[in-house]
Amino acid sequence: MRDRMRQVLDLWGLEPAPAELDLLDELRTLLWAMVDDIVAHRSDDRLWLAFVAIAGAFPGFDDMDAMIDVRDTGTPAELRDSLLARSVQCVRWATPSTSRLRLVTDAIVVDVHGCATSSRHTGIQRVERETIPRWAHRHTLELVAWRDGDGGYRVLTSREEARVLRWGLPSEVMSASHSPVSRDIVVPVGTTLVLPEVADARKASRLEALARFSGNRVAAIVYDVIPLTSPDLLPRHSGTDFLDYLKVIRECDVLAGISRSATEEFRGYFTAVGIDASVGTRLVTCELPTDAPADRAHMPQADGIPHILCVGSHEPRKNHGTVLFAAEKLWREGLEFTLEFVGGGGWGTDFDHQARALIARGRPLQVRKAVPDDELWEIYRRARFTVFPSLHEGFGLPVAESLVLGTPVIATDYGSIAEIALRGGCLTVDPRSDSEVFEAMRSLLTDDDLHARLVAEAGEIVPRTWDDYADELWSSCVAR
Repeated sequence: MRDRMRQVLDLWGLEPAPAELDLLDELRTLLWAMVDDIVAHRSDDRLWLAFVAIAGAFPGFDDMDAMIDVRDTGTPAELRDSLLARSVQCVRWATPSTSRLRLVTDAIVVDVHGCATSSRHTGIQRVERETIPRWAHRHTLELVAWRDGDGGYRVLTSREEARVLRWGLPSEVMSASHSPVSRDIVVPVGTTLVLPEVADARKASRLEALARFSGNRVAAIVYDVIPLTSPDLLPRHSGTDFLDYLKVIRECDVLAGISRSATEEFRGYFTAVGIDASVGTRLVTCELPTDAPADRAHMPQADGIPHILCVGSHEPRKNHGTVLFAAEKLWREGLEFTLEFVGGGGWGTDFDHQARALIARGRPLQVRKAVPDDELWEIYRRARFTVFPSLHEGFGLPVAESLVLGTPVIATDYGSIAEIALRGGCLTVDPRSDSEVFEAMRSLLTDDDLHARLVAEAGEIVPRTWDDYADELWSSCVAR
């Protein structure tokens, strides 16, 4: 604690306590120096940093709110007591008191906790693993994850850093990369913190306090408001957790939506809760890219049997049950084709049971949970078309990926997916209509002229690259 307090006082340009004092007297002197300076400056960011120094952890929003009230209405002694009491409560559950501070003033801090600590590679992780390495080549970054107990940030281990910056290395290389977990607490001071992930409820209060009171600039990538608008499509607890996340979002300086629809959804949220986003938070759109391999030629399956591809996890909003229903009806009509699902496991549907039943009946159906990127590109290329009748998406990356390889898509006719469909190459449907999905699949299986027209349209699309996205996101969201 003494070392942390000395670091902060030195940052503030204040003289530390004399070295000849015993530890307890030195701590008292340092604490009073902090309190006097906070009272003199009436500075929220100094109060926030003093708490971090004393507790070795980030304060929650309620901690800061209460201490500011004491600072503004009470005596310096009462502020000292409030600081100590709330810091001790935080230490009891959050972090070991032996933590040291790593003050970051000259780098952009990026919270990559989910990406660094997990080998999942769904949409958000892909955005991070494509964007952040490009930033790291050109800018000074401090990549951080949350400490055990969620009391604050720490630096990444070498293995975690590899998951973010060098994704795709052979598994034996990734598993060999290892360094111990640091005990230091990383503290952004007067810089920018980037939130490329959706913060979970355990971290929300501390992030909300950081964004409001720490003096740092906070920028976030925002994906969708599905937990608010379509809670029936998500796990039961998602709505409550998302409300905690929205408290963080309301305090951010810049929000970058991944599509125009996503940006407008967040603008609508701000309007609904009576916040004028034009006064505080700046909303921008940085549309996700669709980088593709050099060879973008559409090459349908060589054996002449049409192949249909459906990409995405098996959860209610992906609407895969409708695709299975339409496929079975088409097979019963005698149409010959294969159907492949690629995507991680889901929840809330009986998709797995339905798929196993169809396979047991001899239907040419395949379900694959994880496919390397290079192989997925090849599956896109040889498919006659893909199907993406999702009920709600922030962007709809599988639609864009399919189109960039010249493969037509049956796509949802509203929201962010409809934005992508405007580029061409899509047959749009109401995903809530089983009959529309069925008729669209039949048309693309049987109408060669329609298929050829959509292939030609898709071939005219100029892909937006990850380099484009990383540069735009940095200039509009991260750079001051």
